[in-house]
Amino acid sequence: MINVEPGTEKAVHDELAAIKGIREVVPVYGEHDFIAIADVESISDLNRAVLNIREISGISYTQTILGMELRL
Repeated sequence: MINVEPGTEKAVHDELAAIKGIREVVPVYGEHDFIAIADVESISDLNRAVLNIREISGISYTQTILGMELRL
């Protein structure tokens, strides 16, 4: 989940999409501005992607959520 400063949406979107491991960047309405979906091989790869995201100018907040698999 990502929040950005007003007016930076397009630039942030493009930078997010260029990060290795980011599969999709979804603009959303509501509490957050974007959801960036990562597809990575390891926690180290996820950590690298998150650190790259946090370096983008215009980003004011991030929240990382790990998905789980539900096996029946």
